Amino acid sequence: MIELGIVVSGATVGSIPVQIYRSAERHAVEEQLVGVVDRENPGEIVVGFLRRITKLEPVMRDRVRTPYVDRPEMVDHGILLPYTSAIVKPYVTIREGRIGEVTNVVTPGSKVYLLNASALENAFQGDYIYVGVHKYSGWALPLDVRYVTHHVGVFGATGMGKSRLVRALINELAAKGFRVVVFDHTGVDYAPYYNTVVKSTEVRIPPNILASVIAKVAQLQWQTHGEYLEIATMTYEGKWTKEGFTAHLKRVMKRLNARDSTIEKVELYLKQLANSSFFEELNNRVKSPEDILSIEATPVVVDLSYDTDLSVKQAIAATIIEAAWAKVKQEKTPTKIVFVVDEAQNYAPQTWTISKDAIETTVREGRKWGLSIVLASQRIVGDIDPSIRANLGTIFFSRLTAPTDIREISTYLDLADVNESVLAQLQPREFFVAGLMNPLRRPVLIKTREVP
Repeated sequence: MIELGIVVSGATVGSIPVQIYRSAERHAVEEQLVGVVDRENPGEIVVGFLRRITKLEPVMRDRVRTPYVDRPEMVDHGILLPYTSAIVKPYVTIREGRIGEVTNVVTPGSKVYLLNASALENAFQGDYIYVGVHKYSGWALPLDVRYVTHHVGVFGATGMGKSRLVRALINELAAKGFRVVVFDHTGVDYAPYYNTVVKSTEVRIPPNILASVIAKVAQLQWQTHGEYLEIATMTYEGKWTKEGFTAHLKRVMKRLNARDSTIEKVELYLKQLANSSFFEELNNRVKSPEDILSIEATPVVVDLSYDTDLSVKQAIAATIIEAAWAKVKQEKTPTKIVFVVDEAQNYAPQTWTISKDAIETTVREGRKWGLSIVLASQRIVGDIDPSIRANLGTIFFSRLTAPTDIREISTYLDLADVNESVLAQLQPREFFVAGLMNPLRRPVLIKTREVP
C-alpha cells in the first residue's frame, strides 16, 4: 500500500485530520479510499474516504505581506512550498477480516495509506450484487440485495447514465431470481436491450382504473363525474366505441338521476376531447395484468411508448402494480417482484396521478410482501412526491446542481463532508450510492460498469 500521510491532532470518531506527504500529494483526491492504521492498535484498519482537501502555505498569514509574495524564488521551496491537508471520513473498521464500527479515536502520528480493491474484497460476506466499482481504487462495491425491498431511487441529470445504471441493477436482480417488471416510458432505454417486451397497447385496463383514464382524457372532474364513469365502465358490454360508451354513460347517469345539464356537459366533453381511436384501441387490449406477472422470463419490459397519452401510461403501471398486490394478498405469501419506473416524475410527482397511489402504497407497505420499487428521475425534490422519496432506502445520485436537491439528500444521508463541487463535476456513469444496500451505509463514489 502507498503511504499517503500521517494523522495530526484534532481527530474524533467521525473525523480524522491528515497531513499529506509532499511526495504523495498527487494521490490526494476527493473521495479517494484510504486506510488509517492506529499506531496504538496496529491490528485494525480504519477505512474511510478523503474529504476537504486543502492547500496551505505556512508562511502566509492574514493581512501580512511577507517577502515570499514579492520574491518567491528566495524562499526555500523544500520547506515553504504549499502543503496539502485533508480530512479522512471514517466509515468502518476491518480487523481479522471482519467489518466493525468505528468506536476509537485514532492516535496522532498514525499512518494513512491508499487502499486498493484487494484490501476490502474479502471483508464483506453476504448476498451481494455489483453494479459498479469505487472510482479510484477499483473496489467492486457490494450491494446487499436483501434491502432492495426497502426501495431504490436513481437520480441524476440527463446524460449522466441513469439508464445504464438501472440496466446493470436489473441484470443483477434478475440473476438473483427476482421477477423484474420494467415500465419503459420512452421505449428507447430498456425495450431494445431485453428479449421479453410487451406493448402497452396490449395490456387491458380494469374498469375502475379505466374510469380515471376517461376522466383525464375528457377533462372531466372526478369529484363530479367519477361515480358515473366507474359504474359505466364496469357495466359496459360489447365492442368499445366512443359513441357506444357515450350512449351507455348517458343511460347510467339518467338512471342515477343526474341533472340534464350535467349529462349534456359530459356528452359534449367526450365528443370534443376524447379521440375515437382511444376507445377503439380498448378492444385490442387482450392481455390482463396477471398475464404480464405470470411471464416466466425476467426481466419483462412494458413498452409504454405505444401509448401516447400520459394518463394511459400511468394506468398501465398502476394496473400491473395493483395486480401484484392482489396476488400477494390472495396467496398471503411474500413474492420477489421489483418494479422499475423510468421517468418517475411522470408517475409519482407531488400532484395526484393515476399511478401515484399504487407506487406510494408499495414504498410504504411493500417490504413485508416482497414488492419493491426502483424509481429513476432527473431530480429529487421537484420530481418525486415527498412521502415517496422519504421511503427510499437506497439512493444513487449523480450530478445534482439544484440546491434543493442537495439539501434533500443531506437530510437523510451523511453528506456533511461531501464537497458540493464534487457533486457538480461528476462525469457520466459516476454516482454516489448511499443507504441500506450499501454495506458502508454512507456515500461511496462509484463508476457504474458497462452494460449493453
